Amino acid sequence: MEQIKCPGQDTRFWKPDDIFTLECPKCGAEIEFFKDDTRRRCAWCGHLFYNPRIELGCAEYCQFADKCVPELMAERRAMLTFKERLRERVLALAPEEPDLPAYLDRGLTLATDLLKAEGGDPKVVFAAVLLHRIPIGEVQSLLTELETEPEIAQAILALLRGEAEERDLNRQIYQDVLALLSKERQPLEALHTRTAQRLAAGSQAAKN
Repeated sequence: MEQIKCPGQDTRFWKPDDIFTLECPKCGAEIEFFKDDTRRRCAWCGHLFYNPRIELGCAEYCQFADKCVPELMAERRAMLTFKERLRERVLALAPEEPDLPAYLDRGLTLATDLLKAEGGDPKVVFAAVLLHRIPIGEVQSLLTELETEPEIAQAILALLRGEAEERDLNRQIYQDVLALLSKERQPLEALHTRTAQRLAAGSQAAKN
């Protein structure tokens, strides 16, 4: 007897655009993704990158998601735990900065908005936002302590060192978050993403 699958996760009920190709951010090769893939490794250059169009569908709220898509839910929980642990460690390194918790939380909120609208790898962007005030040597120690995957750690360090390619979506989102966090007024054309431009325009309008 054929096993009954949840319609939200059964590919027979998927739409044509639920399977798509994305350009590898490192070499430009086209890689096929399913909508619920979290990451894929490029067959040409070996680069592992996040699915910016990931769609969890009913797994977002279904009580049976852990049984239906266990690997997907486990990775999601791991990412959230990583973010929370990293935030705690960063705050512990700077107890003399009373405004830091609110600053970091605003950065995470902005990053969430941009990631949701634009794509990008949440683990990389969240970590870079949390760590951008920490000396790079301490960053490496923290990432090792939290057992960060080597490729993810390299991507985070590349953002913090300014070594990521200009077209890299994670870099664009990260830089936009820092620009929006800045107390200085940012020209809209200096922002990379439309979402950041919209947020900046709304903020400027509210101040006028």
